[in-house]
Amino acid sequence: MRKSFAQSRAVHLLLSLALLSIGFDLWAQEKSFLWKAASDKGSVYLLGSIHLLKSQDATLKPIIDETFKKSKRLAFEVDLTNENPERIQKLILLKGINLDGKTLQQKVSRETFQWATVWANDLGIDIKVLTPLKPWLAGLTLTVMTLQKLGYDPDSGVDRQLARRAKLANKPVSGLETSESQFEIFDRLPAALQEMMLRQSLTEMEQIGVTVDDMVRAWRDGNVVAAEKLFLGSMTEFPEIQEKLLDERNRNWLPQIEKFIDSGEDTLVVVGAAHLVGKNGIIELLKSRGYKLEQM
Repeated sequence: MRKSFAQSRAVHLLLSLALLSIGFDLWAQEKSFLWKAASDKGSVYLLGSIHLLKSQDATLKPIIDETFKKSKRLAFEVDLTNENPERIQKLILLKGINLDGKTLQQKVSRETFQWATVWANDLGIDIKVLTPLKPWLAGLTLTVMTLQKLGYDPDSGVDRQLARRAKLANKPVSGLETSESQFEIFDRLPAALQEMMLRQSLTEMEQIGVTVDDMVRAWRDGNVVAAEKLFLGSMTEFPEIQEKLLDERNRNWLPQIEKFIDSGEDTLVVVGAAHLVGKNGIIELLKSRGYKLEQM
């Protein structure tokens, strides 16, 4: 009886150890939305960011923490450690508000405006608050407010987390572009594309909670195939918007990223995850230039 019990415990212990080793193996194989791009001169780390996260998803993986610690400097889309609320407010007034006296209702079709009114009402917003805005800013406003209502917080976003940590650690930080240039991208969009951008936001609004949850899951799992479909799938109907908001900026950032590699100083580059995937994403652009890319 005792022998049988001892044998049973031994078998149970062996099974537990076997399952534990499988767990460690899976953990070791797990990927993050983080790449190392290397050449003979040096390397750079590229991290895809989710700009808004729920608090329960905000904890970063150990590999990201380790990469942050060993990086000598960080680069973001814009320098988040040097934000100036007054300057941002001024940019919104200059680039996001209709200065020609026309309202949002006059800038878009009746159908688009009615659609925007319905979503604004659902969010508890008086559509009159949005009428001074250009279509692109109205779309972004509705999207961000919807996500915040669902529990997504920009302060929990990957880039803002790391920017705060960089500031505390006195690590040098730079931006691949400026806030002014970001606003200029939207402001330069032709009227038809601005309305298209608003309509895209409205099209995605009903399923946005599920879609963004899926995006976060793909990002956390380092699932590039799923992430590409989720981040770029809706863009197939709006290639002009993808070109202006993603592809063109990726090409503009590439020389700066190459300088980081050539410097021989470990640099962590943090940009929106959508910028890293697809044939025109930064990862493929660097591969085409002969750099060795490793997903970590």
